[in-house]
Amino acid sequence: MVKQEIKPESFLPAFLYSYIFIPALYTVYLIISFFDEKARRGLKGRRNLFAALESALSNMPDDNRVWFHASSLGEFEQAKPIIEILKKAGYRIVVSFFSPSGYEYSRNYPGADVVTYLPLDTRRNARRFVAMVKPKVAVVMRYDLWPNHLEEARRSGTKIILADATFPMKLYQRTKFLRHFYRRLYKLPHAILATTPVHKKMFDFFLGNDLTSVAGDTRFDRVYNKSLSNDMTQKLPFSIDKSQRTVLLLGSTWHQDVEVLSGAVSRIIREFPSLAVIVVPHEPTTDEVGRLKNDFPAAKILSEMNGNGDEELSMLIVDRVGLLTQLYIIADVAYVGGGFGAGVHSVLEPAVYGIPIITGPRIERSDEAAQLLQTGALFFVKDAAGAYKVLLKMIEDVGARREAGRIAKVFVDQHLGASAAVAEKVVQFCNEKKV
Repeated sequence: MVKQEIKPESFLPAFLYSYIFIPALYTVYLIISFFDEKARRGLKGRRNLFAALESALSNMPDDNRVWFHASSLGEFEQAKPIIEILKKAGYRIVVSFFSPSGYEYSRNYPGADVVTYLPLDTRRNARRFVAMVKPKVAVVMRYDLWPNHLEEARRSGTKIILADATFPMKLYQRTKFLRHFYRRLYKLPHAILATTPVHKKMFDFFLGNDLTSVAGDTRFDRVYNKSLSNDMTQKLPFSIDKSQRTVLLLGSTWHQDVEVLSGAVSRIIREFPSLAVIVVPHEPTTDEVGRLKNDFPAAKILSEMNGNGDEELSMLIVDRVGLLTQLYIIADVAYVGGGFGAGVHSVLEPAVYGIPIITGPRIERSDEAAQLLQTGALFFVKDAAGAYKVLLKMIEDVGARREAGRIAKVFVDQHLGASAAVAEKVVQFCNEKKV
């Protein structure tokens, strides 16, 4: 095998990145670890990384290895439908994470042969990591491109794919120096598979070529696949008679969301006694659950229920993590939180179940939220009066509610298939000879 040569100037400024930025990053991370428990877990998890990786790889055949890298859990969720396709076809899967949350939650994921942290992006670590993993193809999810690891992968003949790629619009606000840095960075992959034609055009313009292609967004496949196996109705510690009740689910809420919604929701409950409301806070801390209980005094708290499934309820506060995506199956209307803060959370999770979606106004960072708004499946509210108006419409007008839900489901169905497109590119690259 002849290794693919990369000119030293192909990633400028390589010296500054490897010998100034990376050591500084490690120093900052080390300092933060004294105060931040998550950072401490990340450092601890990387101890003896290469010894553990060598042991994990010892019984894995060298052929058809595909390396997936994700920053954290959210990005890895997007990789899962691709991995499932490749695993069925006999490919060996190695998964790496930057974040402790992604690694710790996914370390026993059955679709991967090996799950590991990504080592610090030094040249030495990169050479050692790539030499051990020996991937035919590396798939980076969304954005987490680490230059030294990717350059070393290219040198070894590994093909690199950036999947679910969305163009970072803030690049144009960077200095000329940083724009040059990112231009070189985004030229490292052999294929950029964008989520939409708009993002493809932006990548092509920024990189000065037309090598990006549109594969779609694998999140659609992920939420669809999860919906097929959702048996939450068999696990609920309470009962809701769907023939008699309409269910409003307030999902992934922050305190800012509840401040706007509490009055409107309380009024709607009084006007529609058959309405059942489920509140799932984004972070169900003791303080947040306590605030929700103050806002909704009549609400029951999930952990305090008897769990035998025969308790009828009109309002519930869910103080457990991991249930939200499953609970959408019993909802008739969903409010998705985050829209009064940094940005709305996943609107695809309720959309796949064919229910209308309400959010706060901050949807500009979510392509799918903007598209659902245009189609009439999503409604955003700016204040308490607007929240009451939209809630009233969705609860009172069954026809409008069902039509908005139908549009949401059609929207998801029309965007399925991205995972197969990415997997096809992986197979194509795996079948090419290394040069």
